[in-house]
Amino acid sequence: RRRHGSQGSRTAVAWVLGVGVADMMTSAADPYYVAKEEVEGAMQKVQEMHKEWGRLLQSENTARSQRFQHLHSEISGDLRQLDFDLQDISATISMVEENRKRFQIADTEIASRKAFVTGSRRTLKELQESVGGNAAAAKIEADKRSVLTKKDGGANTERRNQIAKDNDQFLERERQSQQQIIQSQDEALDQIGASAQRLHSAANTISMELKEQQQMLQDLDHDIDKETEKLNFVMKRIGRLMQTSDNKQICLIIGLFVLMIVLVFFIVNS
Repeated sequence: RRRHGSQGSRTAVAWVLGVGVADMMTSAADPYYVAKEEVEGAMQKVQEMHKEWGRLLQSENTARSQRFQHLHSEISGDLRQLDFDLQDISATISMVEENRKRFQIADTEIASRKAFVTGSRRTLKELQESVGGNAAAAKIEADKRSVLTKKDGGANTERRNQIAKDNDQFLERERQSQQQIIQSQDEALDQIGASAQRLHSAANTISMELKEQQQMLQDLDHDIDKETEKLNFVMKRIGRLMQTSDNKQICLIIGLFVLMIVLVFFIVNS
């Protein structure tokens, strides 16, 4: 399940890929602060649940406590989600660093964002080690075996061992399933990063083409101005010649008129 900061962090990634420089000028347009607030709220909630989880781990049989089982499942899911959200925020920071000309963010602000991610990852790692560590796993497993032993008090040792083996196999399958899910999500994030790189390359190519076309248009304007001056000169001469009735001059006028049409044709086709 994806909860808490996932929407804010995905918005931050999409914003980095599509926002203009003008939008960077105000912090209100920066969704990083939304993602940060959501991550902080989710982290605080997990820490509060972790306190109750730790108390139940030490004081109750975890295999019998529905509250503990609910907290364990809830905390595990939230920790995975926080890990994904911090990966998203780290990706946006890396994209900003690689495109400093486009994203006008101060070095101190980037350092502050990195410090937030580092501190959050440290807290996240501590919680993950506590919830998924060997001590907690041993206590949970011992509680399960204790319940199984009491239920099967009259069963022989071989049966209890078989039950324990089946339980271990089930836990191993669940662990492998979770690893596959995490791996698939990591691959999806890698694909997003690759797409961002391709978009960056495409943007650079388009920018170069626009500059070349702009230069071509400037050259064309220059050529048109030169030919316009020539045409104005010819038109002035034609105006003078139109005032005479000499046949030779009339033929010359016609030739110049044809020349003017040819010049216009070449200008248009060039």
